[in-house]
Amino acid sequence: MRAALVFLALTFAAIAGTLPDDAVLSQRLVGTWRGSRHDTRYFADGTWMTDPQDYELLGGQNSHGRWRIENAKLIETWRFVGELEDAQVIEEIIAITSHVLKFRTLSQDGPGRPEGLVLPSGVYTLKRIPDAKLPRDK
Repeated sequence: MRAALVFLALTFAAIAGTLPDDAVLSQRLVGTWRGSRHDTRYFADGTWMTDPQDYELLGGQNSHGRWRIENAKLIETWRFVGELEDAQVIEEIIAITSHVLKFRTLSQDGPGRPEGLVLPSGVYTLKRIPDAKLPRDK
């Protein structure tokens, strides 16, 4: 009887701690998130842009790329100017609410990979900020 109660308690804890499916996570991700150094805006069309508030200042040349979520992992790709292949980062989503995104970097490959990068990384927390209207928004 005691073993059954422990099993039920552990099963309930595991279910309570699981993330929603990838479609729900994708919906929650869309918007602008503030990190310690940059803001990143994730668009519903699967693209992202760094520091969207500087869009006009930078002539639309902000760092940008594509994103998708697979198995609760955020996968971002981009290509540096002058490179022939994409760079990619895979981040494990730990939690995502309407106001907070927590993740851990699992891997980063391609050109521009930081030297001495140790993975998996620590946990990063981003805060959602209101979206400013951009010229590319319709």
